[in-house]
Amino acid sequence: MGRDLAMPTRSTSIVLLGPFLCVLVCCGAAAHSQEKAAPRYPAHLPYSFSNFPWWTDAELRAELKKRIPGLGDEVATTTAAEGRIRSALTVMLKEKGIAAEVQSQEPSPSAFQPPSPVLLQVPEEDRPPAGAPAVNFLLWIPKVLVGNIAVECNAADAQTSVEKQVESWRGQGFSQVTGSFSNWQVERALRELGYFGAQVLFRHTAPFKVGDHITVDLAVIVDLGPKYRIGSIAADGGPLFEGKDLSQFFSVHTGDSAIPHPFGQLEAGLRSFYEQNGFADVQIKTSPILDRVNATVSYALQVISGPVYHLRSLKIQKLSTEQETHVRDLLEMKVGDVYQQQAISDLYRKLRGDPSFKDRSFSYSPTRDRAHAAIDLTLDFSRMDGPATVTIQ
Repeated sequence: MGRDLAMPTRSTSIVLLGPFLCVLVCCGAAAHSQEKAAPRYPAHLPYSFSNFPWWTDAELRAELKKRIPGLGDEVATTTAAEGRIRSALTVMLKEKGIAAEVQSQEPSPSAFQPPSPVLLQVPEEDRPPAGAPAVNFLLWIPKVLVGNIAVECNAADAQTSVEKQVESWRGQGFSQVTGSFSNWQVERALRELGYFGAQVLFRHTAPFKVGDHITVDLAVIVDLGPKYRIGSIAADGGPLFEGKDLSQFFSVHTGDSAIPHPFGQLEAGLRSFYEQNGFADVQIKTSPILDRVNATVSYALQVISGPVYHLRSLKIQKLSTEQETHVRDLLEMKVGDVYQQQAISDLYRKLRGDPSFKDRSFSYSPTRDRAHAAIDLTLDFSRMDGPATVTIQ
């Protein structure tokens, strides 16, 4: 027996947003773009340090500049230039009685590219810190690990939340735990409790040897500040919902404790509804505005719809003329129609029950022409020997 037709890798779930909005939310698309030319790699980069707890960064830089003539605040991205810093760090550790192996890591070329469209859809306050690309020097051998962790906080709910965040850090690499990403993780957890102005500081003890590795105990010091409340909250649903009151979909209201995502499923529902109606460039803006004097947060959801895209061309590959005609008849979207992603999911369901397509899968590639608000769609069929893919350009 033939296997089922493989659906392009998208998962779907229904979200009901009241009597005027019932939308299909598509998520988890396995999407990839065509390879682009690699960006030009910088000849010089700033340098940073991961796990040398015997010194502060400032102390390391000052000492290295004494030992390496001509070293500034950047290093040439060459084996020789990076090797001089590695050698100097190795000598500094040897002077402390530590036989060490030091490595340097350069950022990947992707670090020099703009954020991906997927990341840009994530609210700015929910994105992990990017940091500037730098050559990073780290102590590879011996390992530097985190030992005991103490949390200093003056509120019971925050204390419990932070302790839950850091409980898995014990035994982890010191560089993994003390970086800006860890700081962001703790601050994000505190925002869930309404502490939007919380400041988190890491301090560590002097490193000490345990077996074949170095151990550092940590203190996580939290300055909570006031608990924020919602000063105002409003949503403009854009042209498709002009004049509609969307407040019934908010998960909180004015006067409630502030939270990072007060609009619940409304953001995802609006995005999906607009995309299904041809607004392929739609953006949903929800950045909160903090009033630090009054400890309140104002939220305003805004839909930036962009133009309506139409299907400019449809190419179906690797089918017979008869099969291609059949697929065109089943696809509920013709050239010139408003582009609807849902039509592709519907096509999958129809073909899945069609005996003549039981051993075939297809991938789809919508190429977007922003200048003309047009999409050229390619459906590429193949004998099924694995999952279909989604290519978005």
